[in-house]
Amino acid sequence: MERTYQQTHPWITFQYDPTYDRVSTRVGEAYSKCQHLAGTPLQPRVAQSLASVYLVKGAAATTAIEGNTLTEGEVDAIINHGKMLPPSQQYLQQEVLNIVGVLKGIQHTPADFRLTPDWLKTQNAAILAGLELADHVIPGEYTTTPLIVGTYRGAPPQDVPYLIDRLCEWVNARTEQGRVDDHPDIAFYNTVITAILAHLYIAWIHPFGDGNGRTARAIECAILTTSGLVPWVSSNLLSDHYNRTRSRYYDRLAASSRNRDVQGFVQYALDGFVDMLREQITTVQTQQRAVAWVNYVHEMFDHETHGDTSHRRRKLLLALPEAHPTPRAKIRRLTPELAELYAQKSDKTISHDLNRLVQLDLIAGDPKTGYLPRVQIMDAFLPESYRP
Repeated sequence: MERTYQQTHPWITFQYDPTYDRVSTRVGEAYSKCQHLAGTPLQPRVAQSLASVYLVKGAAATTAIEGNTLTEGEVDAIINHGKMLPPSQQYLQQEVLNIVGVLKGIQHTPADFRLTPDWLKTQNAAILAGLELADHVIPGEYTTTPLIVGTYRGAPPQDVPYLIDRLCEWVNARTEQGRVDDHPDIAFYNTVITAILAHLYIAWIHPFGDGNGRTARAIECAILTTSGLVPWVSSNLLSDHYNRTRSRYYDRLAASSRNRDVQGFVQYALDGFVDMLREQITTVQTQQRAVAWVNYVHEMFDHETHGDTSHRRRKLLLALPEAHPTPRAKIRRLTPELAELYAQKSDKTISHDLNRLVQLDLIAGDPKTGYLPRVQIMDAFLPESYRP
């Protein structure tokens, strides 16, 4: 039976035939980097810190795309420190808290996740909860009003239930195939492409009166998270990419329907996903390097005499910033703990401590130029071109 959307939205076909090798190259690099991240051991405190950072980034990004003006720092204060905004800004806070709730729910979604119309309605209802909405918008219910966003007209309301059913069938068929596939790299390819296209289909169909973009990015995140192939901290990176390149995001979305350039949107998303994964790996490596440095320092001081002197020198060494030399005159004020340790000590004690750390090859410098910790010792096995 011919449906209205087939005349008005002929690009909604639930078919995708990649034609460029660059797509496979990008997916291959993303797969390798996700494997790298998934196999990276981190201390629980560091892992929790990273998870919190990327939850903040994801929530800030997906709301910012829709016009929320809160910074990442403000979002962090709301999520992790219970900050309350003034009444005039509480709608911004509510938008963020709604997304955080959705993302945390996705984090704990079972691995046998299946996309259903009810799941989509539940996410949309949670995204719009407590917000001031237009009269025609009912959170979690399909629109019955034709929607126009900018110059784009959503699919005909009478076809929305049918299209969402088709979308769910299409997504589930692709993700289930990925779960039984013997080749993880092929399953990963299927998963990432499906996640990006599911996002695209929701943007095309525009099934809800409001919150379609946030719902689309929630689906993307859910498909990646439940695949078992993408670490949780990486499953929301695409939202960060879309936010950082917001004007291009809208351009690629528009071209995907206007010019039927699905390939252009997929390529744009994959390029960003790989860039975000590279950035994330750099962050993880920095964390690992810092942990390795602390462990190395403790190991070195195991060979020193124990007592207050050894304890003080270790604290001094770990307090020295790597970013810039620290003048001798500022040593006492590096941290409150050091101020206390040196409170009853003369400047000669500081000189003795610094000289001993230089002898141990743990710091470099002199009273004239200042002192730097030799953290680069941790880079002994890195190729020269990769050293910080």
